[in-house]
Amino acid sequence: MNNMVDQDTLGEKSNLECLRLISDGSGVGYLNGIATFVPGLLPGETGEVAVYHAKKKWQRARLQKIITCSPERIDAPCTVYKGCGGCQLQHMTYEETLQWKQRWVEDALSRIGKLSVEVKPTIGMSAPWRYRNKARLHREPDGKLGYYKERSKDLVHFQDCLLLSERMNRWIRLTEEFLREGFAEIHTLTFRENTKGEGLLLLEGPPSKVISEEANSDFFEALSKEGLRSVWGISAEGRLELIWGDEVFSQTILDLTFEVSPLSFLQVNPPQTDVLYAHVLAVADLTGEETVWDLYSGIGTLALALARKAKKVTGIEENSYAVEDAIQNAVINNAIGHVEFLMGKVESRMMKIEEQPDLVVLDPPRMGLHPAVVQRLLELKPERMIYVSCDPGTLARDLGMLTQGGYRVESVQPVDMFPWTGHVESVVLMSRVEK
Repeated sequence: MNNMVDQDTLGEKSNLECLRLISDGSGVGYLNGIATFVPGLLPGETGEVAVYHAKKKWQRARLQKIITCSPERIDAPCTVYKGCGGCQLQHMTYEETLQWKQRWVEDALSRIGKLSVEVKPTIGMSAPWRYRNKARLHREPDGKLGYYKERSKDLVHFQDCLLLSERMNRWIRLTEEFLREGFAEIHTLTFRENTKGEGLLLLEGPPSKVISEEANSDFFEALSKEGLRSVWGISAEGRLELIWGDEVFSQTILDLTFEVSPLSFLQVNPPQTDVLYAHVLAVADLTGEETVWDLYSGIGTLALALARKAKKVTGIEENSYAVEDAIQNAVINNAIGHVEFLMGKVESRMMKIEEQPDLVVLDPPRMGLHPAVVQRLLELKPERMIYVSCDPGTLARDLGMLTQGGYRVESVQPVDMFPWTGHVESVVLMSRVEK
């Protein structure tokens, strides 16, 4: 079998049968024995492809046309779907995307974690559109706003992103029109929307030197009529500055109220966040006597939900804005005395806590757990752990180490927090094996 890369064949068209999807949603097949990744091609389909990037053992190709079509293929409704790259799976039926995400988690746990465990069917949405409560956009010199195209800095302009509410799309169009008047310093914008339909806009530039409430009152009034409640900037020193509107922006999760700073993390899908956290509470099965640690606790969403049924909850979070929010949220939700929040890196701050946790909840960023966190958990030996993961690969890696250290995986539940994309959230319950 010839595995040498022939650079002269780049761009030539070949027929490729797709065997499966990889973790980013691309189809994969083999040309001359070389794994070939093709976005937009589904399992069971044959497509005409053209290789544009080749390595010794793998290569990327563009789909030119479909020769044999899968029954799971649908027409993507988004007008910029092919150019954007933010959604990888709009050409597949929603039911099939849920099954693929279940298989993806199964494959990662088996291949990377060496675990043979049951993965439950992915919990999906009844209406998997317009669910995102956050959009981070970039700006062209002419004022147009858009997403960066996948794997590039090319801007994809859109009129209506189907993952955002119609209201947020209007905020974007109003702001885009306003920026055409100048304000070249502004290069990145983040829009947020809460469950009440109220909005927040963060301008990065620093814009506070060029935008003022007095000089731009018409713009702020137009945004206010559409439900946007505040505009923030970031100073040259990196500090948040309120340019216009309300200082407080709040979100409701599981009947709890949370204040959210412009730079704090919050799950982007409110309906599924309730589903996700409700499942965490269900598998936690607290009696009111437990000491709980919530590592990577953010603004305190999970910690405060757990605190309603635990003896005590300790949250650890690195983001200083999020910790300030979490402390305030404990006051708002009458959880003082049941919960405390500590600021710092989890891998260092958890070493200084002397109490023994009964349950540890882990909700790390995409990179997963720091090795020191894994080591400390194996030393502490809590009876149970719940791992909330947004990346099956790093989840599998960490579970492999934890199971080798004396833990058993009790349940794995994927939740579709990001419909139509190549991302999935998972909730894993682990218990300590007696030795």
